[in-house]
Amino acid sequence: MFPALLAFLIACQAAPPAAMDVPEATTPTPPPVASPAPTDEVDALLTRMEAQGKSMKDFTASATVEKFEALTEEKEIRRGRIVVEGAVGPTRKVAIIVDEFIDSSGRGSTDGRRFLFTGGWFDEFDCARKQCIRRQVARAGESVDPLRVGEGPFPVPLGQPKADILREFTVTGSTLPVAPFFKSLVPRAEALVALRLVPRAGTAMARDTAALTIVLDKATLAPEAIDVEQVNGDATRALFRHGKLDAGLDAAARDLLTPPAMDGWKIDTRPLA
Repeated sequence: MFPALLAFLIACQAAPPAAMDVPEATTPTPPPVASPAPTDEVDALLTRMEAQGKSMKDFTASATVEKFEALTEEKEIRRGRIVVEGAVGPTRKVAIIVDEFIDSSGRGSTDGRRFLFTGGWFDEFDCARKQCIRRQVARAGESVDPLRVGEGPFPVPLGQPKADILREFTVTGSTLPVAPFFKSLVPRAEALVALRLVPRAGTAMARDTAALTIVLDKATLAPEAIDVEQVNGDATRALFRHGKLDAGLDAAARDLLTPPAMDGWKIDTRPLA
């Protein structure tokens, strides 16, 4: 699920996709892509997404996140899992665990950090160092949806009111993202639909974000991928695997939504000023 969400977010249990082979033909052949949705289909899709957001119970997935830096052309990979509980609104909970980090040289290391958004707080747990950073993102009595565009710390327009999305973005149908990272989507292109969201001038996201491309399963609307293009050329790309929408949360998923025992931990609490 995202710019900030994606920035920390997830990484997958599956290995990062390999680089795409370069065709030998003299005239480059574009990769297979999902067909852009006409304007009326975009509107209908946003309506479906809004309805789903109102009834959504939960979502779980493994994910892989690639962060690309345009200046150095270096890439980093993070793998992990995400759990979302609750419909669109202030009671929604989001948990993320980062299992592995792969640096630009290809060297991997265990990460193990956990992130939890609940009750107006965004908490980062580092179990190896026994440290917790608690960041308040909503004052007592205020409501905040962690995924709501223009409101939450993870501004991801999934399952949100259509009016909110159209206020913040110009939305059009799109083909699949062309970065090699998304190569694994190509065989399933016909089962997917993609939207391109360009932040409107004057919105908070327009300062740093050039565009978002969101790829969904046509039938279930479960998120499959997100490509966040920054104004400076950087990019954050995410692939979701083994996604389950409204399938119920197992014990492992519920554990991620519960803070770990923190006896003897160093806790850094950062309330709003």
